[in-house]
Amino acid sequence: MDELTSAERKVATAMLADYPFAGLMNLVELAERARTSSQTILRLVAKLDFQGYGEFQRALIKEIKEGYHSPLILHETTEHRDENSAFLSGLSEATIAAIRESINGLSEQQFLSICGLLSDPKRSLFLIGGRMSHTLAMFLFRHLRQVRPKVYLISENEEEWPEYLMRMAPKDIVMMIDFRRYQKNLEHFAGLISENNGAKIVLFTDKWLSPISKFSTHTLPTVVDVDTPWDTALPMMLVAEAIINRVSERDWDATRKRLENWDRLRGKVTPNSQARPTKANH
Repeated sequence: MDELTSAERKVATAMLADYPFAGLMNLVELAERARTSSQTILRLVAKLDFQGYGEFQRALIKEIKEGYHSPLILHETTEHRDENSAFLSGLSEATIAAIRESINGLSEQQFLSICGLLSDPKRSLFLIGGRMSHTLAMFLFRHLRQVRPKVYLISENEEEWPEYLMRMAPKDIVMMIDFRRYQKNLEHFAGLISENNGAKIVLFTDKWLSPISKFSTHTLPTVVDVDTPWDTALPMMLVAEAIINRVSERDWDATRKRLENWDRLRGKVTPNSQARPTKANH
């Protein structure tokens, strides 16, 4: 965005506000929506290294299709490694490259802004993921609930979602995790959050962007494709661990006191526990 003119930023904003559908409009329709000219749109797509608007739209359609690829489709399109090749080291290199690309694409300022929101003890924090990514939401939940109060893991059971909607206030944060083959129920839930109480949504997704992105205040896309039928979650795990550490450090005195109290009470609840005391207990 920083490299665009003010008119080009209007086009980019209009596209992102209704991604990906705005990019599938014809030039005249998109120009009217962005309140700019067709020539401005053509200059923007040229800056994005496309030869014309048609090439841009073909790339967008390809990207949309990739966003809904299943392991069955990916198995047919990935380059299968020879059984005698070093599979583990090859996959490791691809995953390291995915991590590096994900981190390079994440703004440090955005990361710090998100951590600032998550560190605010006045805000309740809710977490939810999809069929496979709910375990990632649980990972974040189990750490962050030890760091700060008012952290809730939203049930996977949709019948229980009204309770969480009633708990949410406009200042609260909802962290949603939705990777490709995006879940319609999570998109619908995000719409209800935005409509009913306006809590801020922080979205973890992939480079194709979950439809939830149209409701999110912050979107953190990570690279998931490593030329295998199964996508990797390791880039997202690295960002998650960075968030846990940063939120812990924002007010270490408060974190330390909470951890000390947690360990003290855990010792009473599970008296036979052999857990070692933390440094903070010494």
